[in-house]
Amino acid sequence: MKSKTTFSINQSSMAFLIGMLLCISSVSITVSAQNMQDTIIAHFNLLEKVPQEKLYLHLDKPFYGAGEKIWFKGYLVNAVTHQDNTQSNFIITELVNRSDSIIERRKIRRDSLGFHNAFSLPPTLPAGDYYLRGYSNWMLNQEPEFFYSHNLKIGNSIDNTIVSTIEYQQEDETHYTAKIKFTSNTQETFNNTTIRYRYIENGKVEDKGKRKTDENGLISISLPDLKPAATRQIIVEFDDPQYIYKKTFYLPSFTKDFDIKFFPEGGALLAVPHQNIAFKAQGADGLSKEIEGFLFNSQGDTLTVFRSEHDGMGIFTLNPSDGNSYYVIAKSGDGISKRFNLPAVEQQGITLSMTHYKKEIRYEIQKTSTTEWPERLFLIAHTRGKLAILQPINANRPFGRMNDSLFHVGITHFMLIDQQGNALSERLVFIPDRNPHQWQILPDKPTYGKREKVSLQIAAKDHNGSPIEGSFSISITDRRSIRPDSLADNIVSNLLLTSDLKGYVENPGYYFLHQDLRTLRTLDFLMMTHGWRRHHIKNVVTPPSLNLANYIEKGQTISGRIKGFFGGNVKKGPICVLAPKQKIVATTTTDEKGEFIVNTSFKDSTTFLVQARTKRGFAGVDIEIDTPKYPAASPKSPFRNEAATFMEDYLLNTRDQYYMEGGMRVYNLKEVLVTGSRKKPGSESIYTGGINTYTIEGDKLENYGAQTAFDAVSRLPGVSVTNGNEIHIRNNPEQPVIVIDDVVYEDDNDILTMIQTSDMSSLSLLRGADAAILGSRGAAGAIVITLKEGKDLPAKPARGIITYTPLGYSDSVEFYQPTYDTPEKKNARRSDLRSTIYWNPALQLNAEGKATIEYYTPDSTAPEDIIIEGVDKNGKVCRIVQTINNR
Repeated sequence: MKSKTTFSINQSSMAFLIGMLLCISSVSITVSAQNMQDTIIAHFNLLEKVPQEKLYLHLDKPFYGAGEKIWFKGYLVNAVTHQDNTQSNFIITELVNRSDSIIERRKIRRDSLGFHNAFSLPPTLPAGDYYLRGYSNWMLNQEPEFFYSHNLKIGNSIDNTIVSTIEYQQEDETHYTAKIKFTSNTQETFNNTTIRYRYIENGKVEDKGKRKTDENGLISISLPDLKPAATRQIIVEFDDPQYIYKKTFYLPSFTKDFDIKFFPEGGALLAVPHQNIAFKAQGADGLSKEIEGFLFNSQGDTLTVFRSEHDGMGIFTLNPSDGNSYYVIAKSGDGISKRFNLPAVEQQGITLSMTHYKKEIRYEIQKTSTTEWPERLFLIAHTRGKLAILQPINANRPFGRMNDSLFHVGITHFMLIDQQGNALSERLVFIPDRNPHQWQILPDKPTYGKREKVSLQIAAKDHNGSPIEGSFSISITDRRSIRPDSLADNIVSNLLLTSDLKGYVENPGYYFLHQDLRTLRTLDFLMMTHGWRRHHIKNVVTPPSLNLANYIEKGQTISGRIKGFFGGNVKKGPICVLAPKQKIVATTTTDEKGEFIVNTSFKDSTTFLVQARTKRGFAGVDIEIDTPKYPAASPKSPFRNEAATFMEDYLLNTRDQYYMEGGMRVYNLKEVLVTGSRKKPGSESIYTGGINTYTIEGDKLENYGAQTAFDAVSRLPGVSVTNGNEIHIRNNPEQPVIVIDDVVYEDDNDILTMIQTSDMSSLSLLRGADAAILGSRGAAGAIVITLKEGKDLPAKPARGIITYTPLGYSDSVEFYQPTYDTPEKKNARRSDLRSTIYWNPALQLNAEGKATIEYYTPDSTAPEDIIIEGVDKNGKVCRIVQTINNR
C-alpha cells in the first residue's frame, strides 16, 4: 500500500514539511547559539503539522452470533485534536479469527454519513474468539499497535448439529490429558467415530494422529510439558463417511506462574532521597494478577510491605542508596511465592517525579550526588504532540506546581530536557475531562409494550449551555439479550487512553466510570506502568523521525510500471484500464521511470483489463501492478478462555431470528452429488461425485453473485482468503490444488481470476478422502472447475495485457427496523426477536443540539439500553449510556 496505490499529500503541504525539517536540521547544528526555546517549539510545530489519524469503531453491541450482522460506525479523527477533519476517504476493516487469519476484509468509503457498514457473519462461522481490526492507508506509517483492534466473542447456535467440548485432566505437575467429547445437539454421543487431530505449539505441529471415540463419545490426547509459556491449540476433524466437522480448541495457560515488572518513576532507579516505584503483575495468560509482598535490601532487611491495588498494579516508595541492591518476595492469590530483583541503582542521572491531586500537578526534580546540574534544563509537556508548556528550570528551585487546566484532556507527556535537547527523564499524566457535555434522553412514555412505537427526544449542550454539533451514532439494545460491558473499551477510553499507549490495558472502561480519587489514583498507576507511547522523542533539537512511505488515500487508483522486452523502463507508453461491466474506461501514459497511475472509483469484486503498449505501439511489454501489502494481523489484547455462558440465551434467540428471516438450516452431513438428472455433456469432472464433495452448478452458480471463479471460490463454505490471493479450506495452512477441466494447476491461483462464472458449468470443493485421488497434492483439498461446453480456459494473456481485481469499496448497507403502524402488522404471527432494536450511524442534531428518533419495540418488553458515541466539532469525545423501559 505504497504511494503509487494512493493519493499523496498535496505539494504545498509536502513543501512545508520539508521546509520545517530543513529548518530544524540547520538549527540543531548550531543550537548553542540559538534560542533553545524556539528550537523546541519548531520541533513540536512539525509534529503537530504532520497529519496523523486515529480510528475507532462504534459497534451496535458487545458480542454476536453466526448469521447476524456486525453494524459499525468508523470515527477516523485527527490524532492530535480528535477533530473529524482527516483527509483519508477510505478505511480498511477486517474480521480476524484467533489464528490471525482474515475472515473478511472490507474497504469502506466515506460518504455523507461518514464511514459505516456491516460485516455479515455466515451461519457456518465457527464459534469462538475473533477480533476486529481497522486502519487507514496513512495509518500504516505508524506501528500496528496503534491500529484499532477489538476482541469479540461470536457464538453459533445454527451450525450445531455436532457439539464438542474439552476438559483437561492433570497427570502430574506439567502433564495433562485433553479429553474431547463429541455429541449431537440432542446429546446423543458419537461413538466409534474416527477423529483426526493435530496438536500445535507456537505454530508448529508437535503431534498428530487418529483416535476413535469410545462409547461416551470421548477421545483422549496426551499433552506434553506445558510449563513453558506458549500458544497451544488442538484441531480435531471428523474422518467419517457421513459427517463433516472440524473445530479448533485454544488451550489455556496451565501454569499459575506470574511475573512482575518494575517502573521507577522518571525512568531509571537512581540514588536519590526518595523515588516511587510502580509495578505491574501479570500471569502467563497476559492478564493481571493480584499480589502482595515485602521489599528487601541486599542485606536482607525488610524495608516495606506492598500489595497491588488494581489489576495487578501498585506503588511503593524507596530510598535507593548507591552500592545497594533490592529485591522483593511476592505472593500471588494462587499461593505462589517468587523472588524478583529490582533494576540496578544508577549513580548518574536526574529524575522527574509528579503528583496529581484534584486539579493541581506538583513536580520535583532530583539528581544523584555525583551528577552536575545541566547548564540549561527545561520542563516541557505535550498532549498528543501539541506543546503545552515549555518552562526553564532553576537548579535552586527544582520543584513547582501548575493547574491541570493548562492541558488538553487525555495523556500529557512531561519531559526534562538538557541543553543538547536530550530527554533526561519522562512522566505521563492523565488529565480527566472536568467539563463533559450534558446529554438528555427523554422517552415519550415511562414504559412500552410489545411492538409499540417509541419516540425519544435527545438534547446535547456543552458545559456553558450552548448546543453542540458533531458526528454521533446511536445503538439501542434489548436488555433481555444484551447487557453492555461497562469495563470494555469505548470511544472515550479508546481515543483518550488506549490509542496512545502501547501494550494491553485491562478493563479500560473502568477508568472512565467515575472521577473519584481512587479511580484517578489507579489511572496514575496505568500512566507509570505503560512507558511506551505514540511519540518517540529522544531529542527535541533534531528533526523528528517521520515515516511517509504510505500516503493519504483520498481516492482510488491503479498503478504500476511497464517493462520493455529487455526489462528496461517503457517511457511515455500508453496505458488503458477497462472494466466493461462497470463502464469504467481510463487512459494515461507512463513517466520517465516507466511508472503510471490511474485515478478511478470502483466497488469490490471489480475486474479490470489493463493494456499497455510502447510509445510506438509495440505490445511486447510486461505490466507490473502495485498490489497492496496488508500488514500481518495480530491481536492487541489477550483472549480470555472462560466459557461464554452469558451468551446461551442470546444465541438461542439469534438462531430463532435467523430462521424467522428465512435463513437456511445448516447440517454437518457430507454432501452427495446427484447426477442422474443432469444431461449436459462435459459438465462432470473425473474428480467429483464423492460424498466429501460440495458442488454448485446451473442456476445456483449463475446466481452466486460472483463475477470470476476466484470470487466464487472465496464464497464457498469453509474457504478463507488471506494475503490477497491465498486460498485455504477449513483454515488448512496449505493451499488447495486447482483443477480445471481435469487439468491440474499447482500454485496458480491467479488463473481463477481469468475465468468468468458465466463460462462455468460447475464448481466443486473437494475435502478429505475425495481429494486423496490427487495424491499428496490434494492434502489441502482441491478446487475443481468444469467449463461449459464450447468454452475453453482463457489462454495466458499475451504480453501487454493483464487482468486485475483489486479490493474495492463495499456497498453501504442499511439497518432494517420494522414498523407496526397497523393492527395487522402488530398482530402478525411472525416473531420479532431483535437484540439490536435500533441502530443509526449518523445521529443528526439540529442547530439547537436536539434530535428526535422513533422506532418500534420488538416482542420483548425488557429494558432497553441506549448508547450514543461520537466527537463534537472541536474534538471533544462523547459517550452517554441510559436505560429506558425500566419496570
